[in-house]
Amino acid sequence: MQAFIFALTLAALPVVSNFIGAMIAEALPLSKQTLGLALHAAGGVLLAIASTELLPKVVSAKPVWATILAMFVGGAFYVWVNQLLNLSKNRLRGIDGNKVAWAIFLSIAIDLFGDGLMIGTSLTISAHLGVTLASARVVAHIPEGFVTNAEFKSQNMPRVQRFLMLAAFIIPVWLGATLGYWGLHGQSDLPKLVVLAFTTGTLITAIVEEIIPEAHQTQDTNWSTLTFIGSFALSILFSSYLE
Repeated sequence: MQAFIFALTLAALPVVSNFIGAMIAEALPLSKQTLGLALHAAGGVLLAIASTELLPKVVSAKPVWATILAMFVGGAFYVWVNQLLNLSKNRLRGIDGNKVAWAIFLSIAIDLFGDGLMIGTSLTISAHLGVTLASARVVAHIPEGFVTNAEFKSQNMPRVQRFLMLAAFIIPVWLGATLGYWGLHGQSDLPKLVVLAFTTGTLITAIVEEIIPEAHQTQDTNWSTLTFIGSFALSILFSSYLE
């Protein structure tokens, strides 16, 4: 049980860094340029996670068709959830006609679930691997927290409600850690990779269909492009040093 509590503690670290990013957004004045830079940064970080950490694991499965199918199902699941948000957006309290903030919230929640899943699963292999993976995710979630809180602020969501939504991120990361530690403990590699492929599909769909298009609708400049590739490169660099 102590090992499981350790897994939950490690899994909570990305949520803490996400909250730090949100507090930065709370302190800084909101502008289209600031929001655009944050969106480009989040897109770069999320793309780095999907392309360098998740996809290589997905294609290493035997048989590979199982994980590819799971990745497609994950993307289809995101499309379905996004459609539900689109149909119900006018019924959600504190939300105006723009549902992008909720799409970003969902994508971060999915990312955190994947983080918890990877951390919980890796701890069944070795404590060092779990600590390394958790440490790599801490920095990555700071711009994500900034973007999420900035989007909610731009829609005039009350501060208490914003903080409650940010605190709710602990749920998907702990669900992922619990599934990874207990649900996949002692299992073969294939079930673990299928679950990772599902989260990869949802994450890639969110990046391509919501986050990057919204980033280009803000005050887009050359600095935005540099922020995107810079956050992508720094995320890979940081992860490589912790391997």
